[in-house]
Amino acid sequence: LTVLATYIPLLDEQENIYQVIGIIQDTTQRKQAEVELRQAYQQLRLNTEAALDQKEAKFRRVFDEAPIGMSLSDLDYQFIQVNRAFYEMLGYTKSELMALNGLAITHPEDLEQAKPYIRQVIQGEIDSFKLEIRYRKKNQDTLWGNLTMMAMRNQAGEILCILSMVEDITERKQAEEAVRHSEERFRAIIEDQTELICRLKLDGTLTFVNDAYCRYFDKDRSELVGKVFLPKMPPEDEDIVTRNFRSLSVDNPINTYEHRVLLDSGEIRWQQWSDRAMFDEHGQFIECQAVGRDITELKQAEADILNALAKEKELGQLRSGFVSLVSHEFRTPLTTIQSSAQMLQRYQEKLSPEKKQKHHDKIQHAVVRMTQLLDDVLTIGKADAGKLKFEPESMDLVALCQDILENIKINLGSKHNLMFISHGSCQDALIDERLLSHVVNNLLLNAIKYSPEGGTIKFELNCNSSTAVIQVQDQGIGIPIKDQEKLFESFERASNVGSIPGTGLGLAIVKKCLDLHNAKIAVNSEVGVGTTFTVTLPLHFATDQNRE
Repeated sequence: LTVLATYIPLLDEQENIYQVIGIIQDTTQRKQAEVELRQAYQQLRLNTEAALDQKEAKFRRVFDEAPIGMSLSDLDYQFIQVNRAFYEMLGYTKSELMALNGLAITHPEDLEQAKPYIRQVIQGEIDSFKLEIRYRKKNQDTLWGNLTMMAMRNQAGEILCILSMVEDITERKQAEEAVRHSEERFRAIIEDQTELICRLKLDGTLTFVNDAYCRYFDKDRSELVGKVFLPKMPPEDEDIVTRNFRSLSVDNPINTYEHRVLLDSGEIRWQQWSDRAMFDEHGQFIECQAVGRDITELKQAEADILNALAKEKELGQLRSGFVSLVSHEFRTPLTTIQSSAQMLQRYQEKLSPEKKQKHHDKIQHAVVRMTQLLDDVLTIGKADAGKLKFEPESMDLVALCQDILENIKINLGSKHNLMFISHGSCQDALIDERLLSHVVNNLLLNAIKYSPEGGTIKFELNCNSSTAVIQVQDQGIGIPIKDQEKLFESFERASNVGSIPGTGLGLAIVKKCLDLHNAKIAVNSEVGVGTTFTVTLPLHFATDQNRE
């Protein structure tokens, strides 16, 4: 059970606080909604286009079915999307609410109070804010809402939309109003609260702490009352506490802020505190009452939601980039096929047999290129879905490498010298021929492709009783250090490839194939000097490791 506690000060005729009333509200549904939204986003990952659509659909379902009100709006407060909980709590249909904007349903006084915070969010001065404001329902009744608002931005920092989350706290507000007229059980109520409550003098001396405060810091009341107690916290958080306490004044008697504390157990926790200063009739400071609560889980949930939103934006950009990349890669061979087919059709009688064969070869090469691109897309999709088959068999690794080498040499130009060296006995290696062929073939073709000026490609195989080390070294353009970290992720390419064609799928597939072999791959590269890929491959697997 998760609850939200609110504390109301009671004033005497001189406006001095002499008692505080607390109200507890069950917030279990809201916490569950936060957990569900976080879980939905944590499941988002780089995948094929169909899988991305499924994840987005799940996010939309969580958004629409959340028990708290949620909306997306533009900078003119016009709604872009609202969920069921939001329009139902206000008594509208979805279409009726979408025809309105945030200005039309917000109480004018509260709107003026919120505008400075909205302006700060839009200008990027703060990431988000929370505020209790009143809304006008369709039947003109007042609904109290606990509003959390934040701006969603793209990578350039431009605002995409405004996300608002509204919890209906009307019942709590009504209860607060009723409680203000009752003081009978003040002591029992305050001591039973889970919130941390304390009072302190100007020099920080504690004059009161409740049981929850003592339990949280694992202190006896006698260790705290009459003494100055400041929990351990990072230096920057000490500054936050000091700055907020010193800012209390007659004109600004209330402050709310968040900071971290370091418990004796070594655990770092987040807290939110609301300080209220009390002054006498001459404006002299009497005492400060502070109410705090642990918000560690809430901070984590907010961070997860923001991270998930950023991940969704990244996935959208990835999908757009993928479509553009694949379209470009298909366009080149399709253009070749179209051009050669037209030449054969129009000049069938005029072309010599050699030129006809040349055009046929171009078409065949373009078809092979398109087939390879489709195979790469399907392979990475199977790998991400866990459907890539792994079927190891005993074979001679040297013979496999030589076969791959001979096939590559057929189309190898004169600029490249491909040199193969093997050491040790590599027979009876238990490997998946199809997957390992893809690995070796990709590394060798990459070495050739990214060595446009030619040079020697050194292909070396070293075997011992348990492992084989495959090394491919080129004298090509090299890979910048900043690009090496993401080199084996889908659609990632080095920033210096220029016009050299490619999809960014090859090395991602290599990594997936090697993972199924429990193999490792490392890269050592220097721009303008060359690149060396080193694969360390176990040669033997237990039979129960055959798997998909």
